[in-house]
Amino acid sequence: MDGEQEARWLAAQGTGVGVDLVPAALRQLEFLAAVDRRRWLYEGPLLERAIHRYKTCWLPLLAKHTQAAVVDGPLVVPLDCEWIWHCHRLNPVQYIKDCKRLYGRILDNSNVESSIRTNSKHQAEKFWTEQYPNEPFELEYTSPSDNSIYANTGAAKHISYDLVSAVTRQSSFFYQVDTPSMHDLRFLEEALARYKGFLYLIKTNQENKIKLFRVPTYDVDVMWHTHQLHPATYCHDMLKLLGRVLEHDDTDDDRSEGKKLDVGFSGTTEQFENAFGVRYRKAGAMYRVNLPSPLISIPQIFPSKVDDEFGIGKAESQLDVLQTKVIELFLQIVDIKNLPPAIPKENVYIWFTKNQSDMFISDGGRLDISTKTGKSIGASIQCEPTGKLILTVLVDRSSSSKKSEPIGRVLISLQEFAQPDSKLSFEKWFELKPHDGHARSPLVSLRVAASSTVPVRAHQVLSMIRTETSIKDQKMSCWTRFVYDCDTELIRLQIRDHKAKNGMTVARELIGVTKSSKKPFKLAEFEDNKWSLSNSNLCISNGMQPSKDSCILEIKGDNKMIKLYQGRKLEFQPKCCNNHAEDASAITAVRFCAEHPYGKAVAFLDTKSEFIMVNEDWFLLPWIVISFLSMDSNVEDGAKFIDGAMVQKGAISETNTTRAAPAQCGSCGTVNVSSKAVTASGGGNGEAESAAGCGSGCGGGCGGGAVSSKAVTASGGGNGETESAAGCGSGCGGGCGGGAVSSKVVTASGGGNGETESAAGCGSGCGGGCGGGTMVVETSKAGGCGSGCGGGCGGMVNEGSKAGGHAKSSGCGSGCGGGCGGMATECSKADGHAKSGGCGSGCGGGCGGAVTEGSRAGGH
Repeated sequence: MDGEQEARWLAAQGTGVGVDLVPAALRQLEFLAAVDRRRWLYEGPLLERAIHRYKTCWLPLLAKHTQAAVVDGPLVVPLDCEWIWHCHRLNPVQYIKDCKRLYGRILDNSNVESSIRTNSKHQAEKFWTEQYPNEPFELEYTSPSDNSIYANTGAAKHISYDLVSAVTRQSSFFYQVDTPSMHDLRFLEEALARYKGFLYLIKTNQENKIKLFRVPTYDVDVMWHTHQLHPATYCHDMLKLLGRVLEHDDTDDDRSEGKKLDVGFSGTTEQFENAFGVRYRKAGAMYRVNLPSPLISIPQIFPSKVDDEFGIGKAESQLDVLQTKVIELFLQIVDIKNLPPAIPKENVYIWFTKNQSDMFISDGGRLDISTKTGKSIGASIQCEPTGKLILTVLVDRSSSSKKSEPIGRVLISLQEFAQPDSKLSFEKWFELKPHDGHARSPLVSLRVAASSTVPVRAHQVLSMIRTETSIKDQKMSCWTRFVYDCDTELIRLQIRDHKAKNGMTVARELIGVTKSSKKPFKLAEFEDNKWSLSNSNLCISNGMQPSKDSCILEIKGDNKMIKLYQGRKLEFQPKCCNNHAEDASAITAVRFCAEHPYGKAVAFLDTKSEFIMVNEDWFLLPWIVISFLSMDSNVEDGAKFIDGAMVQKGAISETNTTRAAPAQCGSCGTVNVSSKAVTASGGGNGEAESAAGCGSGCGGGCGGGAVSSKAVTASGGGNGETESAAGCGSGCGGGCGGGAVSSKVVTASGGGNGETESAAGCGSGCGGGCGGGTMVVETSKAGGCGSGCGGGCGGMVNEGSKAGGHAKSSGCGSGCGGGCGGMATECSKADGHAKSGGCGSGCGGGCGGAVTEGSRAGGH
């Protein structure tokens, strides 16, 4: 930030905002969570009734209260009316017009309190009942077929704004902002500063008579929404700043590359960074890609908010669970200075890795310099906030040489991001430590910008490995080990038969052993044709028929229920698009309770690759037991434990077992970087000065999977060309880069297939063919790349230099709708390690996952 930029930033921070937006934003997020637990307010007859109540009950009541208080203290608004009021206020120009036309003034929220923030509803409810004796204060859920007539509360005054459409548009906003970072005070304080910068740009453009479409990131948008929810203050602040009420029209939601939102976000990014000298794109503030498909439309209602625990007693204390934290890090190399005259800037790039092992980063990845490319590019990665990030500056000496020469390196501590009082972003110059040890004058320096989400607990990911059974012991059950990627064993299980006390009945039991346990302990037993977990109220029955919502197993408690579904559901669903075929090898456990009446995915099992993922520790041991029983071929002499899900397998030699990580598509969950990384352009969009939709995808950019040797950028519409790199697909109508490469790649243009030497095939852009995500068994590097509308599937690639095969990295899906990155495993010992999943991109596909780099990524 130079002197002029710093002066602009200070001027922006002087922008008048008459609301304390940080605590107000937290209240807004709390309210949106309460509404999301009542999704019947998003559509259908109860939404229509809520709108009717808002028009005929709440607005007239609010009008009376704003003239003369009708209750002592604040007036409490019913939640359904508050939701409609919320959506109405988010079009401030229309709301002000409606209020003034109907009531002659702005109906403000001062001296009004949300029903979720107070237990003192008595006075408000009493006054409501007096005014509307036939209309309940709280609108409760009823059957979707309920066609009851509205109470005669009076004629609804005309509101020209389409409230149904407004609710529809806002109903997905909570998913985008429901993250730990959005509840962090440090994050929100910075969001407020960025919001003021956003308003400053709009003011500057207006003064200079420049008509540009400004698009916020999600952190900025949370502050903007919060400001608008105080209509009188917002009107006053905007009139003072701009001489008019700043519009917030969210009707435009086309996130395609080259469209209004995409172009607007790119322009906002460029103007923001030029004006203030700080990065606009920010970890935790970008679009999270598609909303997961819902499992049910009717909520599960529970009598109490107390959540049952499905534990297994003292057995859980025997587990030595790894406590791993994870952050999302957005890393950008802004500039480099003091390069020796003999080194052209265009030949310089940066390679990043870590100085210690990381369950998310394997071999690191490549970054280009923004001032070299002329674009605001960066990498979004997941990593542990431990150790140091190593940035090595490399020079390509000649186009014919495949080797790069290091100049020096920079070490950046990641541990500061894990500190509770640390800032979540920085941008500064770092002097390089010379590679040859000889300091030059002046020292080469690298300007690095980094932002981080708050650290959160990483999912528990374990692989199931069966020990080899000798011929002599064929009658004895083999052990199944549950191990982390670092080969740390958590527990091993075995089913044993033993005679009951009468000496006649043969009983079966599941036992477990850990390193800390002195002897085996019983986890479950089979009686009366069902498995029951020891010391637990969790009971699992065989032979259950699929339910109406396609659930394959149901586990009930008083205040909680676990349902098992075939396929990847909710949080485990591929996030690039909704066009993937059902994954028959996957089983998802979904928890239903008062906090999550529509379900929250808590665990995942891949029966084909034999790994599990658990995102809540209380369910770790129960899910290990359930996964083992659903996979073990000895259960009931090979009968299926979960219909359609069990894999019939005998004992598998441990030295021939390959463990695979979850297939990653788009910005799905945990993705690691394998070898040299990856570039991808995206398309940010959101809400803007005059018309903006919520959210963005990678608007036709290239989605790199994981690159094994050397990578280059491929933007939407272009061809990805690499020297030994994983494939990259292009955007709508664009070309497609090569698939998986073992030696070199021939580019493929739109509609065709990528051709390589010893490489998996690749499909191309919008309308293009299906990517040939084939399986390659050799010392190649990456899986295939699928693309085109709807996306193809990158294949899984095996590479084996030792007993256990391993795949360096998975494929990449791209194009309209995004593709599916394949599964990937890597082996450094006898059995494989999961290393990195692929990345999907293109229209609607997000650039999350491995490493994304681009000029238009993310955005609101």
